[in-house]
Amino acid sequence: MAYSFLVNGELLSGTSSFPILNPSTLAEVGQCPNASQKQVDRACDGAAAAKAGWAALGLEKRKEYLLKAASVLEGNVEELGKLLVQEQGKPISVAGKTGEVSWAIALLKKVAGEISLEPEVVNATTKVYRRPCGVVCGITPWNFPVFCSVNKWAPALALGNTFVHKPSPFTPLTGLKIGMLLKDVFPKGVFNVVSGDDKLPFNVGAHLSSHSKVNMVSFTGSVPTGKKIAASCTKDMRRFILEAGGNDAAIVLPDSDPKVVAPGLFAGAFNNSGQICCAVKRCYVHESIHDQVVEELVSCAKKAKFGDGFKEGIEYGPLNNKMQFDKVMGLISDTKSLPDAKIHCGGNKMVEGAGYFIEPTIVSGVKEGARIVDEEQFGPVLPVIKYSDEADAFKRANASDYGLGGSVWSSNVSKATELAAQLEAGTVWVNTHTDLTGGPFGGFKQSGMGREMGIQADLDSYSEKQTVFVK
Repeated sequence: MAYSFLVNGELLSGTSSFPILNPSTLAEVGQCPNASQKQVDRACDGAAAAKAGWAALGLEKRKEYLLKAASVLEGNVEELGKLLVQEQGKPISVAGKTGEVSWAIALLKKVAGEISLEPEVVNATTKVYRRPCGVVCGITPWNFPVFCSVNKWAPALALGNTFVHKPSPFTPLTGLKIGMLLKDVFPKGVFNVVSGDDKLPFNVGAHLSSHSKVNMVSFTGSVPTGKKIAASCTKDMRRFILEAGGNDAAIVLPDSDPKVVAPGLFAGAFNNSGQICCAVKRCYVHESIHDQVVEELVSCAKKAKFGDGFKEGIEYGPLNNKMQFDKVMGLISDTKSLPDAKIHCGGNKMVEGAGYFIEPTIVSGVKEGARIVDEEQFGPVLPVIKYSDEADAFKRANASDYGLGGSVWSSNVSKATELAAQLEAGTVWVNTHTDLTGGPFGGFKQSGMGREMGIQADLDSYSEKQTVFVK
């Protein structure tokens, strides 16, 4: 089928297009249109023209529009789920009715049901009100393209902003399809979707993040791109929030049962084939149980079912794109050259299929200074690092430019909860990792600025505070 932009209430074709490949088969899924500067400007101009009227509708009326959007998406959940499998690679079990698309619809309904704009009463003369930021640009990643986009535009629209969405060039089709489905749901200009190949001379994302009509940018993606967006926004004091990746550490205390903790550690590291910003990327295990934990993780890896997401029983898909596949294979190759490193399982491209599949890989005998430890792998690879001193383990875990998430594992929940405070990370789990918490999500250090998820974080991110004093 042909995919179009949604620009100021109209569906537009691109000036050119580029192919989107199924990462499991490398077959073409569809052509993604490239937006021209004129088309992106039209989207921003339309959003700017619509913002006053959309804000004036009031919260309850805007909620009705969001619930209508949820209903439309719900009626197309199977189609969107299949498209997500095709362009992203994840199994259908975590894509459609029982996965990401349904999670996004549930989030949309939650925002519509729970968000409130009651003013904060400071005293008898002063109240604090929430006002819209204006035009919000959302730039979203390729690992959870549907959920991450709804996580931005649902609260932004509810709070009276208008929205321009720019999906990742690796997974743009679900975003474009959502725009096409919602064409007649929102008033003209309120919701827009534009796409483009980031390798072209005209970069859609860069243009949006510096556009004079855009009042705020919400970005999820890599640290280098996040820094560019921050620099661009800062020039004009444009508001922005960034969620920019992590190198999460899991610390396994010596009282842990290897058989009990290994399945949770494996899930925390390998769900979505490791393509989660807050996945376990480094696993620090006390020397007294290190070998047993490695053994149990290898057992989990050997049981894991990787393959085409449409095949029955598949739990894990491929890497989404060649760039990421090459990066992860490069990290594994470097690790193989280290004198003390031991690859217990995996370490190679999977022989079955033409896609970007890598065997689930468990590594030990590595430490800080190795790329596999210092860099975010974002793939099905887990380095297990031995430690002897608890304080030293936390020090090493914190010796990173990242600070998105982390976890502490122990049979003593009280102790683990107390130790969680020592991790320099935006979210810390105890005896699990990557679960949605219902609370704000974001990072310390270079893992980002600002928070998303949770009603309070949405209010803080997508609205401005206005203090009104009445004499």
